[in-house]
Amino acid sequence: MLRELSLVPVLACAVWLSACAPAAAPNLQTEEAAVRALDEQWSATAGKNDLDGTVAFYADDAVLLAPNAPIAKDKKSIREAWAAMLVPGSSVSWKISRLELAKSGELGYVYGTYELTMKDSKGGADIHDTGKNVEIWKKQPDGKWKCIVDTFNSDLPLPAAPEPKK
Repeated sequence: MLRELSLVPVLACAVWLSACAPAAAPNLQTEEAAVRALDEQWSATAGKNDLDGTVAFYADDAVLLAPNAPIAKDKKSIREAWAAMLVPGSSVSWKISRLELAKSGELGYVYGTYELTMKDSKGGADIHDTGKNVEIWKKQPDGKWKCIVDTFNSDLPLPAAPEPKK
């Protein structure tokens, strides 16, 4: 019995040391491939004008920083912003130019380019836009990646200001 009691401190120490040991480093190549695949799926989903599917790529606490608009700070306002773009006859797609993950494997960013075509609501010519985008992705507690910050802006020049009336 004395021998069994002497093992208790040894086992307790082993359990304590294993709890204090650093977690295994994430496989950044695997995580990068996951984010890349998700971003491609997101672009394809938006390209199909799937509003629900498009908004599903955002985390619950995400923000959308669309040009010429206030910050969309919740799912409802993000959904409204996308609803204005994903109208019948529109098309949108984007491609990653660079993807980088933090060494922790829990946070990353992508930037790239997009193309957007929308029907003119007044019956004029289609509106075609190209530009750049930045997304910040975060691994969620359930292990899934979600976008937490999304922004984009046009490469097109601003329209000329109207001439002052005399």
